[in-house]
Amino acid sequence: MSVVYQGARVITGSAVLNDAAIEVRDGVVTRIGTDVVADPGATTVSLHGKTVIPALVNPHGHIGYMRGTTAAAANYSRENVIDHLRRLAYYGVSVFQSLGTDRDDTEIRVRDDQRAGRLGESDVATLFTAGAGIVAPTPGGTNGGPFFAADVVHEATSPEDVRAYIRELAAKKVDAVKFWLDDRHGTKAKRGPEIYEAVIDEAHAHGLKVAAHIYTLDEAKAVVRAGADIIAHLPRTPGADDELIELLMERDVAVFTSLAIQRPPGEAWLDDPALAETVPAEAIESLRATIRQYAPEPLFDTAESYGRMEKTLGVLARAGVRLVFSADTGLLAQVPGFAEHRELEALVAAGLDPLAALRLATEASSELLGLTDRGSLAPGKRADFVVLEADPLADITNTRRIDSVYLAGRRVDREGLRETWQKS
Repeated sequence: MSVVYQGARVITGSAVLNDAAIEVRDGVVTRIGTDVVADPGATTVSLHGKTVIPALVNPHGHIGYMRGTTAAAANYSRENVIDHLRRLAYYGVSVFQSLGTDRDDTEIRVRDDQRAGRLGESDVATLFTAGAGIVAPTPGGTNGGPFFAADVVHEATSPEDVRAYIRELAAKKVDAVKFWLDDRHGTKAKRGPEIYEAVIDEAHAHGLKVAAHIYTLDEAKAVVRAGADIIAHLPRTPGADDELIELLMERDVAVFTSLAIQRPPGEAWLDDPALAETVPAEAIESLRATIRQYAPEPLFDTAESYGRMEKTLGVLARAGVRLVFSADTGLLAQVPGFAEHRELEALVAAGLDPLAALRLATEASSELLGLTDRGSLAPGKRADFVVLEADPLADITNTRRIDSVYLAGRRVDREGLRETWQKS
C-alpha cells in the first residue's frame, strides 16, 4: 500500500508547494501536490509544520580517510568507507562520488557490492567512484595529489602510460576520471598538455567524464580547451575572465563550487548540536584548536584567495555557467555528511539565494551524474527526501535541523546510527 506524507512545505527542486502531500509506493514518488488525497487503506504520516527537501547529491569528495576530524591514510578501510556512507545518509545525502583517491580498489568493490545488492546495508548513501586519479610525479619528493593519498594516485610518465592506465580504469567501470593539474604553489611538478590531452581523449573514448583539479585561470582554460567535462574547483588566481566564461558556456563544462573547504571557518559551526551527534567532543575540540592556530586564515589557502572565489562564483552564476554543488568532503574541516551543509551555507553567504543553492545540491548534481531518478521530488523519482524542522529558505542552516531522512521511501534509522557512534 502507499504511504502519504501530508501537510509539509515541500521544495520539489525548483518549485515550492505549501501544505502539500507526497504519495510513495515501493520507494518511488507516485503523486505530489496540494490536491493529493490518500486512498482508502493508505498509511498517512503528518508532516505539518515541517519542510521537505530532496536528498542532497554530492559529486565531489574523498571517502574513507577521515576519522573524527583527522584525514589520514592509516584511517582508510572498507569499514570506514561504509561508515562514511552511513554518515552521509544520516545527514540527508543520497549520493556521493569519491573523486580520485580509491585505495586498492576498495571503493570500486563497495560500489559493485552495493549495486548488486550484496552490501547488506540500507541506511547508506549510493556510492560513485573515480577509482585512483592521475597526477604528475615530483622527482625527489611527494607528488601533488592529496596529502592523504599521494601514494595511491597514478603518476603519469607519458601519454602511452596514461592511456593504458585509463583503459584499466574503464575495465573496472569507474564512474569518472580525475586528474590533478596544480603545482601546489610551485612546490610540485605538473605535466604539460601532452599528458592531460591524452587523459581526456582516452577517457572520452570509453564514455567517461573527466574532472580536472585546477588552481589558476590559465590551468582552467587549458583543460577546458582540451575537452575536460568538469573543473573541480573555481579558479583562484586571479579568478574568471570573459574568455573562460565563453569557453565554459560554449562547451557546457561543469564547474564545481568547492567553497567550504577554503572558507575561513570561524568556530560557531563547531558548536552546532547536529555536528556533536556524530563527532566526539574531543575531535571537535582538536579541530577548534587547529582553527584557532590558523585564524583568521582558513585551514587551506588564504582569506584573500577565498574572497576571489566568492567573487568568481557570482560572476559565473550571473553569466549562466553550469555550476554544480561540491563539498570536497573528507579532509580538513569537511566532515562527511556535515560538510555538505557547510557548503550550502557558503553558497548562500557568497550571494546565491537558498533555493538556487539547494538546486545546485540536488537537481544540478544529479544531472551531472546522469541520475534521472534523483535530485527532485516528482512522480516516478526515487523517494529520497529530508524532513526539516524549519524552512531552509528562511535560513539555509536550517538544512541541519533534520527531523528524518528517507531513502527509497525507507526511513533511515538515525537514532540507531547515532547511538552506535556515541557508544563507540
